[in-house]
Formats: sequence, structure tokens, C-alpha cells
Amino acid sequence: MTIGAVKPFTTTMTSGSTLTNAVDLAGGYNNVMIVIPTMTSGTDIRLKGSEELDGTYRAIYLEPKVGSTTPTLFNIASSVTNCMFPISVSNQYVKVEFTTACTASAHVFKFICNAN
Repeated sequence: MTIGAVKPFTTTMTSGSTLTNAVDLAGGYNNVMIVIPTMTSGTDIRLKGSEELDGTYRAIYLEPKVGSTTPTLFNIASSVTNCMFPISVSNQYVKVEFTTACTASAHVFKFICNAN
């Protein structure tokens, strides 16, 4: 099995903000990991997606589980930190959102993408 090129993309959550600038993932991928930096707990992490760079960014929901018709909001609990987390994103343009602004410092998020 061959592994295609891995493409990293980065965005920064500035101190006091709740939404990053848009990340252009430059295409669709079968495998995407978000690298979550070390952070103090207190804010959950969510993703917003858009079909255009300057478009409207909307909350990303997970596919409903078997036996349910209600989708679940994509949400990474504040206790999950300093790790890599696999995500399913079909949007080319994404933003990272905090549920509460962190004022301690800026946080850098990376998206590691692979088409295979």
C-alpha cells in the first residue's frame, strides 16, 4: 500500500478570540487529523465549514448514529489537549472555534491531510 503526500495546514487562535481565520485545505481528503496544542481546559473546540473562502461558515455536525435521526454537533471536550484527533471534514474551507475565549496565549492548530 502506498501513502500519498501528506499535506499540513496551520491556523492560529489569537488570544481573546473564539474563531480562527479560514484554513484552505486545498481539496478533499480521506484522512484528516487535527493537531490540538497544549491548552488549559475550559473551552471546547468546534469546527465550522464553508464551500467558499469568504463564504458563510456553519457548524459541522457528525452523521447520525444508527437508530437516531438527530445529528450530533462536532465538539472536542476541553479536556482533550496536546494530541492528534482524527476528523471527518468534507469542506475545503474550515475554521476552528472555541466555546469560550482563552486569554492566556495564542494556540496553533494544524490539519494533517492525506488523500489515501
